[in-house]
Amino acid sequence: MTGSDTTGSDTTGSDPTGSDPTGPAPVLVTGPTGTVGGPLVELLAARGVPVVAGVRDPARFAESVESRVLDFERPETFPAALRGIGRVFLMRPPAISDTKRYLRPFIEAAERHGVEHVVFLSLMGVNRVMPHWQVEQDLRASGLGSTFLRPSFFAQNLQTAYRSDIRDHSAIRVPSGRGRTSFIDTRDVAAVAAIVLAAPGRHAGQAYTLTGPAALDYHQVASMLSAELGRPVGYEPRSLLGYRRELLAQGLPSAYVTVQLLINLIARVGLAAGVTDTVERLLGRPATPLATYLHDLRHCWEKLDPAGRPAGPGVG
Repeated sequence: MTGSDTTGSDTTGSDPTGSDPTGPAPVLVTGPTGTVGGPLVELLAARGVPVVAGVRDPARFAESVESRVLDFERPETFPAALRGIGRVFLMRPPAISDTKRYLRPFIEAAERHGVEHVVFLSLMGVNRVMPHWQVEQDLRASGLGSTFLRPSFFAQNLQTAYRSDIRDHSAIRVPSGRGRTSFIDTRDVAAVAAIVLAAPGRHAGQAYTLTGPAALDYHQVASMLSAELGRPVGYEPRSLLGYRRELLAQGLPSAYVTVQLLINLIARVGLAAGVTDTVERLLGRPATPLATYLHDLRHCWEKLDPAGRPAGPGVG
């Protein structure tokens, strides 16, 4: 089922090229090494929008844009990071669950330093039990203009969180049951963020639910991976408790594990299957199908030979 995003009114994206920046003040992009922030930095820079990357260690950031030290756990980094900034793309670091302690002070600092607009990367179906919800409330309570992007589950999780299972074991191991998910390509999320940041006045106060063009269960995803990689890939459903134990045994932070469990629980009970046409209306083109993403990134799941080279199809 396809539907419109009822929280947004101006979603036509009259300037889909993003070539209408609202002034010379640069955009601060948080999470610039991530699967949304990385493409966003490239899109903004390519369109001539001044960009500043907020990173914990600028020495390790190789992109050809200005970078500044920004650490949400170190408020003393906020003034220099926000100096002269007009707009902010805000992403909650996965390790931070106490947003009142770490992100609220950043929002307050952004307001003090004259930031005009914040585009916040939230979550589809956001509710009180998710840390994203509190950030949305803090932005609404501030004097900042804001836009919330609420994407569905990232297709790119298949190349990050689930990569080793798919590549090394030809299996997807998650506790989503038969629930369907409207996977979105983070390149589409970045493109929407670029549109909003280039003309924030058109999108102020909006909350955009962003999804891919179809909802799929993991049996279907495994079948698509099998076809793309030329070897069988299976879906091995996990229990929620078993999955929690597996992630904690890998040494992952408990806050990250909790968010992963919530995301999979949402899919498991059928709440991740909603599909909107918001991406198409904002970008003037359809959302990227999962099959296209799998084809573009197939190298991520190719098995390697002992020399580290792709071992070729059919290797199982």
